[in-house]
Amino acid sequence: MKNDNTMIIGRILGVHGIKGEIKVLPLTDDPERFFDLDTIKISKDKNWVDYTITGQRLHKNNVIIFLEGIKTRNDAEALMGQLIAIDRTQAVELHEDEFFIEDILGLSVYNGDELLGKLTDVMQTGGIDVYIITGGKKTYCVPARKIYFEDVNVEDRRIKANIPQEILEL
Repeated sequence: MKNDNTMIIGRILGVHGIKGEIKVLPLTDDPERFFDLDTIKISKDKNWVDYTITGQRLHKNNVIIFLEGIKTRNDAEALMGQLIAIDRTQAVELHEDEFFIEDILGLSVYNGDELLGKLTDVMQTGGIDVYIITGGKKTYCVPARKIYFEDVNVEDRRIKANIPQEILEL
């Protein structure tokens, strides 16, 4: 359902209270990012539906959101499990050597001239992210550090890596 004009930023985990609030797991580095938004898109029947945010707050590691038109617990329950996205034009500005995870998933990873596989996941550990590279029956877990990943080229769908053998054998 993803397209080049949207960016997934969260998943609806459940409801909060009886007044239609939804509990969202943020899929961004900064959960407070939601406070800069007036509208979001929610997946429904393989399409995106626009919703206006009427209120939001942080609750533990999640974001609680009030949406226009979602007034009851039953309304909110109908949205459980759905993805939340924004237009790419609403995305935060990235610094040099920063990438949106969804833009690098699926890139081919070459260690020198050898194809290791594709970047299939990014584990966010709270410190340094860990790239999961899957090639055939082998899976590699490598810290996402510049010394190991020399060049990430989203346009060419390719990552040039220099990963020591000791790390590949872990």
